Amino acid sequence: MLDWLGSVQVRKRSSTRVELNLTRATAWTGWALTAGGVWLLTLSAAWATLVGFLVVGIGVLLGTLRRRLVFDREDGLLRSEQRILGIRRRAAIPLFHLRAVVVAARRGGMYVAYVERRVGGTIHLDEARRPAPLLALAEAISEVAELRIVFDATTRVAALD
Repeated sequence: MLDWLGSVQVRKRSSTRVELNLTRATAWTGWALTAGGVWLLTLSAAWATLVGFLVVGIGVLLGTLRRRLVFDREDGLLRSEQRILGIRRRAAIPLFHLRAVVVAARRGGMYVAYVERRVGGTIHLDEARRPAPLLALAEAISEVAELRIVFDATTRVAALD
């Protein structure tokens, strides 16, 4: 239901570069939650105050969340930048360390897109109920970074013995 929250979209695209950012809906939702939490804090009930602090906290986290991924073939790098509460985390990963862009089915009808690395963990891109937007995202990355696309539409079920 909330798969649009925190979705990644292509902001800029050229033949040698693709830039992905979180949608603005994430920040708007965060600030709306913050406003709702502040409203709850104005109520005098103890449960409203507790819930208000929780909602304000989640809202501020979502409102300040920023994520940017830039796949640049000319520089040969994937630049990743994440900000939350003003704290920035940056990384530069050489494109030859990347193996493939994967769109895989998960249990519950969800699909997930991620970049598989040769060394280290995967780089999560996005989740959605339908694979089409994730495949478009994967194709854009694949063309620029010259990675193969893996589409795994089967859910893995552990065998019960």
